[in-house]
Amino acid sequence: MTLSEQATPERRSAARWYWRSMIAIPVLFVAVFVFGARVDIMDYLASHEFRIATVKPGEAAPYARATWSLASAQLVDGGEGARLPLSKDRKLLIVRLKAVPDGKIIDEADRQSAWMGCSLTLVDGGGQRWSPLSFVLSRDISRALEPTATPVAGCLEASRSIGLDGQPTLVEEKFLIPAEAAAGLSARLSFRSALPDALSFPLELR
Repeated sequence: MTLSEQATPERRSAARWYWRSMIAIPVLFVAVFVFGARVDIMDYLASHEFRIATVKPGEAAPYARATWSLASAQLVDGGEGARLPLSKDRKLLIVRLKAVPDGKIIDEADRQSAWMGCSLTLVDGGGQRWSPLSFVLSRDISRALEPTATPVAGCLEASRSIGLDGQPTLVEEKFLIPAEAAAGLSARLSFRSALPDALSFPLELR
């Protein structure tokens, strides 16, 4: 038997492994791509509002270890004699929600995990969204409208006190909106720790 004849089985084995490797490479590539895409999709779903429960006026709904309801929604315009000067094409909308925590939470880490990343925004029927006014401007407006009253905490500030004593907590945000946008609005509440779930509160403004 010649040397070339002895090497033939080895060459065949090497060729088989070569072609197997060539076939495995695209399979592995697809597997890595699918796994990476799955992780990205899960991260995307976990960071956006996709499951939105509507809470009708006068009702309440459980969410993020508390029961939430719409306390009030007040429109303020800048008519003559108003304490707050506003242009005729703008209105101030003050939204208050009431949170009744499931119980008293003493552990700070546990409380933060329940109410981390509070977001309260306005959404109209077309999906357009308004963010609330800044914390400083909101406090100034509260003092102008009710000089002797204690301002109600905004979403992020209130989330730091929910559950401390187990008592109901008010959350208030103020929005400057076009006057014609007052109809068909809803308040959207979400917590980063509770996404993709969120609550929607239709506002029956007059």
